[in-house]
Amino acid sequence: MPVNVQLGLRGKPLFEGRGEITRTEQTQTGTKVGIRLRDCIDISQLVTKYQEILIRADIDSFASDNINLGVSADYRLMASDVLHLLRTFRANLDQFDQQKLTAEAEAEILATCEERILPTWREHWHHANALVEPIMEQPLELRATKRFTELVLTPEFMAGAIWNRSYVKPLGYPGDFKIMSMVYDWQREGKTLYEKLSHRLGLDVAECIATRMTDMRTAIAKAVLSAPAALAENRAVRIASLGCGPAREIVDYLAVNDLPRRTDFTLIDQDHEALSSAYERTYPAVVRLGGRASVSCLNASFVQLLRGELFEKLPPQDLIYTVGLIDYLVPKRVKSLVNTLYASLAVGGTLIVGNMHRCAGSNLWPMEFITDWNILYRDAHDMAAFAAGLPGAAYETFYDSTQRVVMVRIVKKS
Repeated sequence: MPVNVQLGLRGKPLFEGRGEITRTEQTQTGTKVGIRLRDCIDISQLVTKYQEILIRADIDSFASDNINLGVSADYRLMASDVLHLLRTFRANLDQFDQQKLTAEAEAEILATCEERILPTWREHWHHANALVEPIMEQPLELRATKRFTELVLTPEFMAGAIWNRSYVKPLGYPGDFKIMSMVYDWQREGKTLYEKLSHRLGLDVAECIATRMTDMRTAIAKAVLSAPAALAENRAVRIASLGCGPAREIVDYLAVNDLPRRTDFTLIDQDHEALSSAYERTYPAVVRLGGRASVSCLNASFVQLLRGELFEKLPPQDLIYTVGLIDYLVPKRVKSLVNTLYASLAVGGTLIVGNMHRCAGSNLWPMEFITDWNILYRDAHDMAAFAAGLPGAAYETFYDSTQRVVMVRIVKKS
């Protein structure tokens, strides 16, 4: 049966020609029709029209009088205040960059600027959290506000190394191990004074990454000293980190002069480079400790991380922890993962699971709106729900020192 064929995009024609129906098929959603074209399609012309339509649509969207529609006046005022704050410091620091400063003078200038800017920056950050919290479940307002932020504020923050990497995501996902390393190293990165100051503001937001790491280092020390199953069986303590990143807590812990007990560490991550870095940094300590410690690295896909399936090949563990993974998972997946990890514990073993905390001072606005780093925030009630119902389990929730990370500690009593 001859038919006229029209292809379009966003109401604009891409192709018009003749064709014929060659077959029909009934499906659950309607009738599927197969058409053979009689007129040839000029692919290059089709691609050109397609690109033209998309370009015009993009221009129409950002040139529209309604560009700020959905962005509250209070939010626009807050953004203006933040921009004014940053540019004031930038303009003045740029003047110092024209001078030949000693390292000591530069350090003094930055220390003074940090002292002045950090309290005001935190006020803006927490105020912005309060402004965006009500729109998180309103798609139109959320999309408009995020777009506004990325156009107005994000370019200013890109001077800071940690902001830039968080936004660009060169490995294709946020929170890669190099960002973690920036936080742990806490160095003034950048060529100019303002670049270093901007980086420092990013480190202020990411401080909770470092504090949760120190909490895990403490948990490791405790497990090595008192793992019940390891003591009873006279074997090495077994510790596994899921989504380990650079595993700085293990690197730091292995700096001890001597280990109280033999300890086997298993590091699991999707990033081969992160595992290589962790292995290279722990290897000298493993050699120095003369067989008292071992470090094994398992490279796994993100899907394998979520399923926790690699633990099926490991012996029961005395400590398992994951403090940066479930932030990206819906509750059903978290519950399934917690069940799997709990089943992989030895009796008396401990599972620690951490998540960014939903609170007034959370990382919500800086991460999601400035760097498009999207995670799920949870509170103590949410974390306790993941532990509820586990057989023979005792659990408690606790926070890092910044109160921006909430964790649940689950002990396998039987």
